[in-house]
Amino acid sequence: MLVVTRRPTTNRTRRPAAVLLRFQVTNHASIRDEQEISFIADASAPHRVETPVPASTHRAVPVAAVYGPNASGKSNVLDALDWTGKAVHRSFARWTPDQGIPRRPFSLRPDARTYPSTYEIDFVVGGVRYTYGFEVDDERVREEWLFFYPEGSRRKLYQRVTDDDGESRMSFGRSLTGRRKVIADLLRPNSLYLSVAAAQGHDLLGEVYRWFSTSLRSATDRDFESRLGFTVDLYGASDSDEPPAYRAPLQHLLGLADLGVSGLAVSDPDEKAAQEIRQIVGAVREAVGGRVRVDTRPPRRVQVEHRTEDGVHRLNLNEESSGTRTWIGLLGPIVTTLRDGTVLSVDELDARLHPHLADVLVGLFQSPEVNRRGAQLLFSTHEASLLGRNARTELLRDQIWFTEKDSRTGGTLVFPMSDFQVRPDSTQNLEKRYLEGRFGALPHLDDDLLARLADSLHESGPGDGAAHRNDDHHGGTDGQGALTRQRQAQAAGAA
Repeated sequence: MLVVTRRPTTNRTRRPAAVLLRFQVTNHASIRDEQEISFIADASAPHRVETPVPASTHRAVPVAAVYGPNASGKSNVLDALDWTGKAVHRSFARWTPDQGIPRRPFSLRPDARTYPSTYEIDFVVGGVRYTYGFEVDDERVREEWLFFYPEGSRRKLYQRVTDDDGESRMSFGRSLTGRRKVIADLLRPNSLYLSVAAAQGHDLLGEVYRWFSTSLRSATDRDFESRLGFTVDLYGASDSDEPPAYRAPLQHLLGLADLGVSGLAVSDPDEKAAQEIRQIVGAVREAVGGRVRVDTRPPRRVQVEHRTEDGVHRLNLNEESSGTRTWIGLLGPIVTTLRDGTVLSVDELDARLHPHLADVLVGLFQSPEVNRRGAQLLFSTHEASLLGRNARTELLRDQIWFTEKDSRTGGTLVFPMSDFQVRPDSTQNLEKRYLEGRFGALPHLDDDLLARLADSLHESGPGDGAAHRNDDHHGGTDGQGALTRQRQAQAAGAA
């Protein structure tokens, strides 16, 4: 585990943790059939952050890791969670009435777009457990539901069912009060009731909505530049009278990475340039007669400070290595997630990061001293060393998930390491067993295709002519189906 010396702290009120318990998805991108990721702990561990689930004996783990070969659907599992949050956030405020539902259904079957997509999340906010979900097609929200669990029993807040004519029928539980009918009258076929309720200022549903809009953060290659800007904004201008609240933890993380970086030098943008940009955007908006979503802030000048025996030297951010830039781009989401006790999903955590840095990052969330507010991390990775005995992360079986392609349908399969009979003691080398293929979820390298590649490369090449092989010498395989059968057989033999 990451060892942190804890300083005495003042007694201050901590807000209830916003906890992700379970996420379920059907028909999204490469995911065809229902798949699930769970943060509910199988058993307690003495040195791991675990958040109690209200009115139950369950506890939630702080980290879940998703392993699997390329094109197995790891990223799509995280994307489905991110899309769910964005649908709640945007369906009423940003989706236009004639836009339909901008979804990505599984496409490897006939009439693919006729199949609905379903998303469901169990979570805790404000000390209350909720189950929220919805089913959508290309045009409308077909179903939507919200339940909560006062004193451990499941009770309905509302349910919505849309008929073939597009009419939505709402039913409400007795616990949901407020302007229920007014909200229902504002529903569009492609807007979620939860989104409309938040826009109308409903107290209870607004709190649930804010969990999706503020407690679910994501980090992917697509948003790298915006994450860099987010980190820089948190760091603040170097000449500010009072350092921003996030600067100290950001500096500590910069130093922790041992990249030779001591800090950032940030200069505020020129106000004249900012005014010119605002004028241009205003003219464009007037010309097109509508809203134009543009960030009117000119970029700040950012330099990276390196301390040497000769003093402090500065390099422009774009002169730094991709690994350094990747680390800096992750720092903003990391510190805000840890400080707020929210949820962060990171796609391809190990991309352009040294294994030691990936280990340190995950260890921050595993550490009870650092992660005092029950923040959670969901990430995809190929980095097997995080499973090793020397890792700071100390991932346990209930935190490790795998993805494979179903050889029959081509869809993504998601399954936990806890499906396998692995002894829960510390003598197990999970890294070695994963790389040996004991759990499946590894690339299948077809030796027959390698042999054919060698032949095809040299059949018509120069020199001594082709070295032809007889096909009878090649050992055929049946591809990914072998992995699925191996996983079923190995569930009893992984120990």
